[in-house]
Amino acid sequence: MKEVKNITVLGAGAMGAQIAAFAAEAGYKVVVRDIENKYLDRGRQLIIEAWEKRVKRGELTAEKKDEFAGHLSFIVDVKEAVKNADLVIEAVPEIMDLKKKVVKEVSEVASDEMVFATNTSSLSIAEIAKSAKHPERVVGTHYFNPLNRMALLEIVHGELTSDEAIKVSESVAKAMKRVVIHVKDVPGFVANRIFCVMSNESDWAVAQNEAKSTLAVDSALKFKLGLPMGLLEIMDTLGGGTIDVEYHVMEYFAETLGKSYHSAPILEKLFKTGNYGKKTGKGYYDWTNGQTNEIPMGAGADFEPIRVLAPGVNEAAKLIEQGATTREEIDIAVLLGLGFPRGILRMADSEGIDNIVNELNRLHTTYKEERYKPSSVLTTMVMQGKLGRKTGEGFYSYGFGQYEFVKLNINKVTKVARLILNRPQRANALNLDFLAEINQALNEMENDSNVRCVVISGAGPNFCGGADVSAFASGKMDSVLRFSDSGQTLFTRMEIFPKPIVAAINGAAMGGGLEMALACDLRIMNNKTQLRFPELTLGLMPGWGGTQRVIRLIGGTRAKEMVLLADPVMADNALEWGLVNYAIEPGKFEAFVDELALKLANGAPLAQKLTKAMFYYGAQADQRTGAFIESEASASICFTKDIEEGITSMFSRRLPKFKGQ
Repeated sequence: MKEVKNITVLGAGAMGAQIAAFAAEAGYKVVVRDIENKYLDRGRQLIIEAWEKRVKRGELTAEKKDEFAGHLSFIVDVKEAVKNADLVIEAVPEIMDLKKKVVKEVSEVASDEMVFATNTSSLSIAEIAKSAKHPERVVGTHYFNPLNRMALLEIVHGELTSDEAIKVSESVAKAMKRVVIHVKDVPGFVANRIFCVMSNESDWAVAQNEAKSTLAVDSALKFKLGLPMGLLEIMDTLGGGTIDVEYHVMEYFAETLGKSYHSAPILEKLFKTGNYGKKTGKGYYDWTNGQTNEIPMGAGADFEPIRVLAPGVNEAAKLIEQGATTREEIDIAVLLGLGFPRGILRMADSEGIDNIVNELNRLHTTYKEERYKPSSVLTTMVMQGKLGRKTGEGFYSYGFGQYEFVKLNINKVTKVARLILNRPQRANALNLDFLAEINQALNEMENDSNVRCVVISGAGPNFCGGADVSAFASGKMDSVLRFSDSGQTLFTRMEIFPKPIVAAINGAAMGGGLEMALACDLRIMNNKTQLRFPELTLGLMPGWGGTQRVIRLIGGTRAKEMVLLADPVMADNALEWGLVNYAIEPGKFEAFVDELALKLANGAPLAQKLTKAMFYYGAQADQRTGAFIESEASASICFTKDIEEGITSMFSRRLPKFKGQ
């Protein structure tokens, strides 16, 4: 593979400017080209302003900013702009004829060795490549906006795209700190295929009277399924509104995937009446007169999100069926490109593949639409009994040592096991499957003679953000009680676990995350982070030991202060009050954790086991009773209007207005 030194970015708009900036930061010499100097000047301004903001925030030095700027040049003449280019990244508007015109123009004047990467979210790479002198050197690269928050890059393999073009694009993408997935040239690629279909199905659910309103669908998707926003809400607000874009994408899908994929009725009506979302004042919601259209948690109580999830899973399965991509790349795409709380195939495994297929069959039977026909990938899994987590295998396997949310590293020399809470995109928030995986990891470590001490820490900047609030949105008492009891049972097990457990609180420990840390034997805290019980600000109460362990640990006065005021407790107070054993500065934190864990691992195992048991059972008479009462009370409170108000206000970023109902 030829080494890439020179990159040309075609188009100095918002996306082109970002791509150019990231390429310059990666050390490449970058030429930015546009049709007029005024566009180049605007692109240069966007780049410099973004760097200056980072300098002000202390994320970038002024010297580095100047160094990066020195890698950039801005040119109007296309021949001059591409004459030395090893890689050309085209970032012009999403218009097929324009992209074909650009690739033809560049092909005629650039080196025959140049790789041409077209940045598109859905257009056919094969069609664009027809206008190139060397179609085998044309590759699709779908960057996600904004680049500083969206690290995903879809590399799209056209019908004739060479391995060389793919390797060049991937090497540059990784230098630009992109997370790369590969996909064949199929409609919508991965992220947009799933997103657009699920958005369209949200519309269909309302049009078919399966949901009472757009509000009901969005609420269920946001709070029950855990999506960052309702999908119709996104249609109205992303970029000021993307209803027009969604309409065109679904019409394209209807042409390429079959008529069954045509635009849903409400979407079609909104498009034809010019209501594209917030930017036009109306879309799925009315945005006139400054309306905010807050999505209440309780609005989706009667709508089950499997209605929208199942068609999304079906599209993912079809991509696998076609050999277009892999299960892992699909899940990375929805996690990093769409902000889903989990991979969509992981969601399917938790829901049950049989339940997904049953829902698709119901839809297919009821509406006679071909798009609902289950993929052979799904029907084969059901026939083979691979139904997901409940059978130990679905899209993924869930046997010994196989985890979604946990990373387990066992050092056989030191006999220290590191259990890493691995859901960083959601602050390591705990759901039912996460709790089960921690319990499974404890099973593995309890029976492993190579483990003498366990250290629990969090991936990313947080230790653990507490319970996943989607657990409280089901509206079903048995579900909430099961979740509450699962946490209580797990944390009690940690207390009596026969080997010492250390909580290495590397970042914020909130709510259930702090309750987990309190169930550990020793707590080491990064002295720049915080501990907090925020439950009462959400209309909740601690339900996993927060009212029991903490009061025994630091006394009633401080415990009530922590829980009732819900204020953060910083390291100095946490150490003084006895919440933690040690507060260590960040630069020395990991070394201190390793040293303490090694000391515990070298201790007397039987004595440690019996001592831990005595600590626990000696206080059992009152603590277990208190923990049981706490669990029942915290589950019961989940059905009040106050908790709906608390969680809704958190997502809407406003202060709650509790009414004691």
